[in-house]
Amino acid sequence: MQLSAVAPYLGDYKLIGMVQKKYFTEVVLLTKTYNLQDFKDWLHWHLNIIGFQHAHIFDNESSVDIKSVCDSYGDRVTYELIKGWPNQYALYNRYINNESPAWWVLPIDDDEFLWVSDKFNTNVNKCLLDVVKCNNHRLKVSVGWRNMFPKNYAETRINNHMVLNATGWSDTASEIWQCGNRPVKTFVLTTHKYEWTDRISHSTHDPLVDGKYLPAATIDNKPVHNSWQDSPTSNNADMILYHYQFKSNSEWKYKCEMRVSAGAKNWNKNYPDLYKKLYINTDIKIDNRVSNLWTGNHIA
Repeated sequence: MQLSAVAPYLGDYKLIGMVQKKYFTEVVLLTKTYNLQDFKDWLHWHLNIIGFQHAHIFDNESSVDIKSVCDSYGDRVTYELIKGWPNQYALYNRYINNESPAWWVLPIDDDEFLWVSDKFNTNVNKCLLDVVKCNNHRLKVSVGWRNMFPKNYAETRINNHMVLNATGWSDTASEIWQCGNRPVKTFVLTTHKYEWTDRISHSTHDPLVDGKYLPAATIDNKPVHNSWQDSPTSNNADMILYHYQFKSNSEWKYKCEMRVSAGAKNWNKNYPDLYKKLYINTDIKIDNRVSNLWTGNHIA
């Protein structure tokens, strides 16, 4: 969807405070990827399937050539190389507040895929426009997680494509790690100044607004506290952030050994036995919404 197609709905967003923006939506990613196919899939999904108008990529010295993939999208993607330890919060604060060419910006990770319901033709612009029309005072819109993993234990991936590899989910199983399916990521309207930070516990996934913590609400109006919802993401929410951190046991162990926090240098996530615990006494269900949409739109 081009900006001209959403312009009739933008109202005051066309020009606020003598500031003009080129795009309605942008997705922002900081990545240090080791899998080129995963990155290609992530970019294809968000630009070509869900309809973000622009993407900005921070490349923290990935071990594969993602710059050439970004370049292939022309001006739809901007690329920035970040060497050494990346201060994720500082990057978000600098770019989204001062440089983003879009009104609404969603910063997410490379294992997170935003899904939009059929009600809005799976288009992020149409969905956000509906939110704006219903409540034009909202500055933030949060989207809840749904952790995904293979239906059955997998030592290595059963499919090369992340979204086809993991179609299982369970609110109960996911509670073993990072508050399960209660966390959110948050769209921000760039008419205000935001601060992503861990100096206040609330603001890592739900940033401060103009120096204050003003809690966001989810797309389906559930309150957000401390960057998560009180209950797991609703199955009927119009936007869900599908989270593919549990790809296989071997990749989970590799991630635990190699990763460091992009927000704080001293934060370690080395829990290599965690993946196996997903499959202990849990009722794992199937969710094919992302995989079906991927299959119907995939360009080889």
